[in-house]
Amino acid sequence: MSGFDDNGFNVKLGRIFSPGGTGKFVSFAGRIRRAANASRRSSGGGGNRNSRHVAEQFFSRRVIVKVNLVKMAGGGAKGQALHLQYIERDSAALDGGKGYLIDREDLFVDGDAFYERGQSDRHQFRIVVSAQDGKDMSDLILYTRDLVSQMETDLDTKLDWVAANHYDTAFPHTHIVIRGVRDDGTNLVIPREYISYGIRNRAEELVTLELGPINQMEAAVSLAKQVTQERFTQLDRDLQSLAVSNVVDLRVSPMDGSDWSWRLNIARLKHLSRMGLAEKISKRTWKLSPSMERTLRRLGERGDILKAYHKALSAAKLDRPSVSDNIYDPFDARTKPITGLVVRSGILDDVNDRAFIVLDTLEGEAIYVSTGGSASIEDIEAGMTVSIKSTDIQPKQSDMTIEKIAAARNGDYSPAAHQASDPSARSEYIKAHVRRLEAMRRAGYATRNSDGSWRIPHDYLKRAIAFEKSKAQAKPVDIRIVARVPLQELAQTLGRTWLDERLFDDEQAEYKGYGDAVKQAEILRRQYLVSESILKNTDAAITQAHLDKLESRDLKLAATALETELGKSFAAHSQGKKIKGVYREAITRPSGKYAVIERAKDFSLVPWRDTLERNIGREVMGIVSGDGISWTLTKGREIS
Repeated sequence: MSGFDDNGFNVKLGRIFSPGGTGKFVSFAGRIRRAANASRRSSGGGGNRNSRHVAEQFFSRRVIVKVNLVKMAGGGAKGQALHLQYIERDSAALDGGKGYLIDREDLFVDGDAFYERGQSDRHQFRIVVSAQDGKDMSDLILYTRDLVSQMETDLDTKLDWVAANHYDTAFPHTHIVIRGVRDDGTNLVIPREYISYGIRNRAEELVTLELGPINQMEAAVSLAKQVTQERFTQLDRDLQSLAVSNVVDLRVSPMDGSDWSWRLNIARLKHLSRMGLAEKISKRTWKLSPSMERTLRRLGERGDILKAYHKALSAAKLDRPSVSDNIYDPFDARTKPITGLVVRSGILDDVNDRAFIVLDTLEGEAIYVSTGGSASIEDIEAGMTVSIKSTDIQPKQSDMTIEKIAAARNGDYSPAAHQASDPSARSEYIKAHVRRLEAMRRAGYATRNSDGSWRIPHDYLKRAIAFEKSKAQAKPVDIRIVARVPLQELAQTLGRTWLDERLFDDEQAEYKGYGDAVKQAEILRRQYLVSESILKNTDAAITQAHLDKLESRDLKLAATALETELGKSFAAHSQGKKIKGVYREAITRPSGKYAVIERAKDFSLVPWRDTLERNIGREVMGIVSGDGISWTLTKGREIS
């Protein structure tokens, strides 16, 4: 490489477009295939399936690219800081040591400095690049720099970025974080087409240029290995693309020299039939099971899941009996909520962004829980106690209302019809129903008429369930942190704790394992409450008044500290009363998580909702009732 450096001359390829002038990106493999097709046509081999003059096919090296735009407002900046810490994590480097960040010039880049530079960004980009043949490449650092350099040429701007290469999975991969600003200080906007295809094409070209294209024989051998694999494969993706209403018709073989892939598709369908995931309905015609992809993905993940599960138990030196299934299934109607100690939280697959938690439950079982994306465990740490339940996939109350109004109007819904049906409905309430329909429309589950009204089909509620199921794939479980500190510390905490709520509910179940430790902590908690004059004796029943008193004392301590910080007085909120002000921040107390609502002369502490985080620094209005609160922006957009 020194010879090139001394030369002082760098060769840089320009942007590669299709020769037809369409302006679309063309992959290296695409150019090879086009040349091969031209050669076949010139030799007369294009239309005769018996011709021996069929040009050999070539394919580019496959690269998976995932792009995620992160809005920095609200909790986005905090999440980005955690992401930078994550990609520098232990065991990510080639030698199993701590990972490190790189940029265009340096190794061991300061992630904190990059984070500080991006504090004022409107958004940033997280990109994961995983080459199928990454383990055969000579230097992933140079590859990453070459890829970003090519992106800079394509986007016509210098990029402020850091990256980390990870080697702790079967396929080495790269995490890239790019600030959302151009070199002139304006917002960086990456075209949708470039996000969908351009980055991947550039990544594949670089790998293919280094390792060479894959010929037909290599591709066939690789795909043939997938025929009997019990996981979701490239063959399955191809079958899904060929299917019409889940039916794959392969009665006619191709005549372009690719009959080898046609034969592999047939072999895969036969194997899927034996697995009960496809049904043969006529000669060379099969119907795919609607659950095929989910079932195959679950089977493919199981090996990785069990490896992560046993690693977590071994590291914690935790011995728990094996049950029928140590994997929590949120989509099984028989699955019940569980509560337990977090033994470990982590990332199972950071290319596809799949996180997990291993719980030591109250029943004495260790359970693996898939939690969705990494954002779901940003606040979860080992040693916390959490409750897990399946995400609700039932129609929402707004769906019931929409369906009822539409049924009385020949299947049409509109804000005017809603107002006529319920004159007492507030405009914010009606707008919330319209937003629900808009969200379903974007996902393909609802239709808007040209006049702005909505056509509600007879199976609308079934569509609402399907919409909720599709969302649940990204967030399959709801996680509630019930205790952030160890049980011994929790038992001596001034505030309304999870232990108090259990004593209030008078839990009498017989537990094992972690459940035994919880029972012992409850005894200590009663003793502490007596010492603080909350209870008269250790046998006294816990009442709602006791819980309210504990929470009040906790909030008083928090308010005293905030009065000094803000220079304003604390004003307690009243049940059923409106509260209005600027959402300043969220604070976590033993009694729970609270929002600081600030006004000109004072502030209040009210129950926090995750929807608030998108509106930090904005004026909000809400009504407090019980342990919850319904929020509305002053502009009229309800965010409850």
